[in-house]
Amino acid sequence: MEWKIWTENEGADIRLSERICQTESGEIVFLDVEASFAKPMAPKPISLRTSFDALDVYSVWSPGIWSSRHLGPNWSKRTTSSRLSSGAPIHSLVSLGGQNRMTAALSDAAVASEIRTGIVEETAEIDLEIRLFTKPQNAIDHYHATVYLDFSDRRYEDAARGAELWWREECGYACAPVPDVAKQPMYSTWYSFHQNVSPEEIVRQCRMAKELGMESVIVDDGWQTEDESRGYAYCGDWEVSRTKIPDMKAFVDAVHALDMKFLMWYSVPFVGKHSRAFKHFSDMFLGYQNKSADRTVGILDPRYPEVRRYLVELYVNAVRDWGLDGLKLDFIDSFQIYPETPAEDARRDTPSLEEGVDRLLDEITRTLRAIKPEILIEFRQSYVGPHIRKYGNMLRVCDCPSDALINRRASTDLRLICGESAVHSDMIMWNTKDTVEAAAIQMLTTLFCVPQISVLLDRIPETHRRMLAFYLAFWKENREILLNGRFYAENPEAYYTLISSEKDGHLIALAYTDGVLTVSSAERISYVNASCKGRLAVRFEQDQGIKEYQIYDCMGNVTASGMIECRGLKDFEIPQAGILRIG
Repeated sequence: MEWKIWTENEGADIRLSERICQTESGEIVFLDVEASFAKPMAPKPISLRTSFDALDVYSVWSPGIWSSRHLGPNWSKRTTSSRLSSGAPIHSLVSLGGQNRMTAALSDAAVASEIRTGIVEETAEIDLEIRLFTKPQNAIDHYHATVYLDFSDRRYEDAARGAELWWREECGYACAPVPDVAKQPMYSTWYSFHQNVSPEEIVRQCRMAKELGMESVIVDDGWQTEDESRGYAYCGDWEVSRTKIPDMKAFVDAVHALDMKFLMWYSVPFVGKHSRAFKHFSDMFLGYQNKSADRTVGILDPRYPEVRRYLVELYVNAVRDWGLDGLKLDFIDSFQIYPETPAEDARRDTPSLEEGVDRLLDEITRTLRAIKPEILIEFRQSYVGPHIRKYGNMLRVCDCPSDALINRRASTDLRLICGESAVHSDMIMWNTKDTVEAAAIQMLTTLFCVPQISVLLDRIPETHRRMLAFYLAFWKENREILLNGRFYAENPEAYYTLISSEKDGHLIALAYTDGVLTVSSAERISYVNASCKGRLAVRFEQDQGIKEYQIYDCMGNVTASGMIECRGLKDFEIPQAGILRIG
């Protein structure tokens, strides 16, 4: 491949060398990038560009591209932005049939970078650009990274998994240890309680949650403040609101008595104006949010050792004193350079913000794991990349309340790049006045990740409770297949129309639009109808004989059963949000 190099780094010597690996499916190119600087300097952006024919290319896939997955022209490129604390450096071009046409990934997932593609309208080629050092960086005199370019003709999911395996095995980005409970359903207080935290009410909800199969609770924002007007102006000291929680240790013990784990929320970078910490750290902020007379929030700068010591001590004391099982560490992607960020300060022990974030997370997790080896750490989109998952073992979809489409798309995106980490849905909620089928769709959009539930369980209708019980039981019964099976997701450009996972002869598939499930050799089938239609079809590629089948509605009631000849195309009446089971 012919590459063009562009940079503003005067006197820099940038060299590229290619290595080609031939696989059964096609070619993988490794582009080694070596940059040498005449003297230590904070590098300015380096851009590498090449082009190749756009053949059978239909869409772009990337967990970092949200709103538009069409190809786009090269004067308005589809762009995957990444840095240590936000995003993941992976970007694919996909055919209409779901085949990989190019998957690009970077070995350095900490440096601020961009992977960009667009169509050259004069030649119908793909203009591929790799940009490094897109945000301020430590002074260096040498840099090395590898660009991974997979041109193999295989499913795009397999290409994404190949890049993720390369990150793990060749780039040193091993996943954090994942305790089993991280892959069990959880209850969250955020959408159900918001900041109106009540130990008695939460324990009562936990009792019902445990009966339904949830094994942990995340107590979210509100435990540290009496203010319930939202925002973070009262964060920073992280002292328990005594009017809400007279005895935090007793609260945790009450949840433990239900045989559930207890996780606590912290907004890591935020220090509100009404905290004592705000004055103490006022000259150690990266910048501010909601800068106003009453709601100002400072954003801590982790390049200061004093900032890191303060945060680590907070979390260590909470785990030791209250007996917490885990932490929800929020807003890590707010660690970024702002217009008001001071340029230099001798008290910092690194000029690189990404390195400061890395040191902070390393100190937090290393210290907490020494106290509690199976500590649970939840991170939320967008901080889900290969570098940061060394520290978090639960990676959750961004906030998307009652938004089934975003929950489905984002959870599927994460499943394709997160390897062994536990991928969690955003907290599942719905309007209690809605139909039970509509409520069930909220559950079904995240069937292939770990569900977090956030509704008041004693205030949902009985039909909704039966639905929740049915699908949580189904999820737990089939957890190994759903989370660890061979995972495929059709039509990424349409936010996935059919998702499936197969293991040990059991195929579980979920249709979001009316369509046909093709079955090759699975002995058992569970086919879930998350579409708006009441019919789905199954095509058997080979004769599997006569098997028993059952059809259930979303509350677990059997609506049909019998024997069926498993060959050719078969059409089934399946209630919306219901399940067909064969074999």
